[in-house]
Amino acid sequence: MFKTELHLHTAEVSQCSHSPTELTAKRYIEAGYATVVVTNHLSPWTRRPDPAKTPTWDEKLDYFFEGVEIFREAAGGKLNVLAGVEFRFNDSDTNDYLVHGLGKDFWHRHPELPNLKVKDLSAIVREEGGLLYQAHPFRNNMTVTNPKLLDGIEIYNGHVGHDSRNDIAALWAKKFNLKTISGSDYHDPTSHIDGGILTEEPITTVEQLMEVLRSEKYELIRSDDVIY
Repeated sequence: MFKTELHLHTAEVSQCSHSPTELTAKRYIEAGYATVVVTNHLSPWTRRPDPAKTPTWDEKLDYFFEGVEIFREAAGGKLNVLAGVEFRFNDSDTNDYLVHGLGKDFWHRHPELPNLKVKDLSAIVREEGGLLYQAHPFRNNMTVTNPKLLDGIEIYNGHVGHDSRNDIAALWAKKFNLKTISGSDYHDPTSHIDGGILTEEPITTVEQLMEVLRSEKYELIRSDDVIY
């Protein structure tokens, strides 16, 4: 079986991360992962290219996706490295959404997204063929999103600094027939690497990832006891 991480952050792009890409890549290689989906924050939590200046949307995106290339280089061919997004709106909404399957071109074409609402994000992502999951939906300060607007939710989040109430998320997903995913939510050198999915074949492309996520032909990695 092959391991794929669906939720991780690197210090170069996410303000809340303190793990340099080189170290993060090394830890995932040592943990035996075949693939990682780099889901840095595309939100007010995105680190600025120049701390003294507010970047344009396009500048922010270029910087954001450069983080994926930095990770790919650090992995040195020992990991399949794909791009994902953890998205948050600019307003007071504290919810985070994992968007899979949509690349840099999509985000460049939609500079309006940070100022919209989740119903708008849901419609646009689905129209463009992506998948929308709510990350850690039952953590403190999260609000319940209408299940009809989501493709799924994260029912295991391994962030050691938060109580994500994974048990409640699992019950919620079952009640509303939502797709389920798992992620380590890696941020720091001390973060657990214990999330993601297991598949019979390694995931090497975004298209393959989307096929696997849509079909749910995977097992969840979700153990509080596994620490790498």
